[in-house]
Amino acid sequence: MIKFLIIGALIALLIFSIVRKLNIFKSFGTTERLTTPSEIIEISAPLSIYKSAVTKTLFTVGIGIIILLITLLLASKFKIALIMLPISMYLIAQFFILNNHIKASRNQRIIYNKNTNEVQIELNQSSIEKFNLLEDIKFVSEIKSVQKNNGVLFGYYKLQTHHNTYIIPYLVAQNPQTKPFFDKLQLFDREIETKLFPII
Repeated sequence: MIKFLIIGALIALLIFSIVRKLNIFKSFGTTERLTTPSEIIEISAPLSIYKSAVTKTLFTVGIGIIILLITLLLASKFKIALIMLPISMYLIAQFFILNNHIKASRNQRIIYNKNTNEVQIELNQSSIEKFNLLEDIKFVSEIKSVQKNNGVLFGYYKLQTHHNTYIIPYLVAQNPQTKPFFDKLQLFDREIETKLFPII
């Protein structure tokens, strides 16, 4: 009985976290858009992409919670049911990966000039760093999840320059307006690594 109470408390805590995550959209507002020439692109995602990712991920998490509850019910009689426990934990963990990637996307502002290939990155609304996408990149790698879950593939690009490393989540690559930037990234020979939990 105590075991079920603990699990219930953990699920309640997870649901509370999910509700808080949904409430962050109220504070997103509208992203400040540039009024500069058309060659300037902001490498970001509109609110609709974040909402879609959250909705699809919550569906995945919901399936994970249902599997977890079924596992706990069956495990009291059939220990073999515990084999489903890692699957439910994996599905529930997708919410925490989503939270991690949204935070990484929102903590930086990337401006790209598709004519000069100059990139400007504002980190945490404080320091601003600049580099040339074609001249200053030493190494590009991709880290991505082992599979899509409900159409959402978590992952990110890692750009290594002479002075720093920059992380760009897949979430912003879903914005069609950022296509020129990500098309240029495809020109690089890059190492692709798959992880069960691609945490940034």
